[in-house]
Amino acid sequence: MKKLLLSALLLSNLVAFSTTNIQLLYGTFDGNSYVYDTKNGAKTTFTLEHYSAFEYGDIYGFIDYSVADDEFKYHNSKTDTYGEFSPRLNLSKITSTNLSFSIIKQVYLAYQYNASNTYNANLIGLGSDLSVYGFDVFGLNAYKKYQNIGEETYQLSPYYKTKKISDIFFIDGFIDWTEYDFLTQNQFLFDMKRPLKVENLFIGAEWHYYKQKPLNLNFNSRVESNTLQAMIKYSW
Repeated sequence: MKKLLLSALLLSNLVAFSTTNIQLLYGTFDGNSYVYDTKNGAKTTFTLEHYSAFEYGDIYGFIDYSVADDEFKYHNSKTDTYGEFSPRLNLSKITSTNLSFSIIKQVYLAYQYNASNTYNANLIGLGSDLSVYGFDVFGLNAYKKYQNIGEETYQLSPYYKTKKISDIFFIDGFIDWTEYDFLTQNQFLFDMKRPLKVENLFIGAEWHYYKQKPLNLNFNSRVESNTLQAMIKYSW
């Protein structure tokens, strides 16, 4: 992990584009997920998210810090921290070969590291940027996933951002899908530039849905978490 962070710092001098945002979310997580849900349902999440693009690839990462009004449902803790770090190398650039065709704009060698207080995973695979009508951003990463809790598996991770409707509304989201679980988070955001004359401020909601294949664990057999959170997002 230290080597990856050092590499990110060295690449920062080559950054062609970068954006960072902070998010405040509040919602009722009253399902039966060990990871997401709380005893009385209410939870506040602070998210710091960053994306940078440079000549030979890009870097994406975020950190979530969640605070339950009571405690998490299946562990006696009031707070939880989770983060992901996802660098990719552009194969066209590093091989001096044009790999774009049809709707595929770029192809990447992709890596991802996931970590929380008790969980970590390393994901290795390929990624792509796609040209899809109606979207400013659309892509797909495909990984082999190695984790300290759970079996090795494959993961498909599409990500997307729609074009703005009337220059004010858009959807920004992703899906993580393995043979064991399914997670999607979709943000429905209104740009406050026109109504409030404030730059880079977005208000809306995030739909969170998680479903896990039944496992032989003591706390439950069928895991599902489904909630709509209110959110505020500010970017720079």
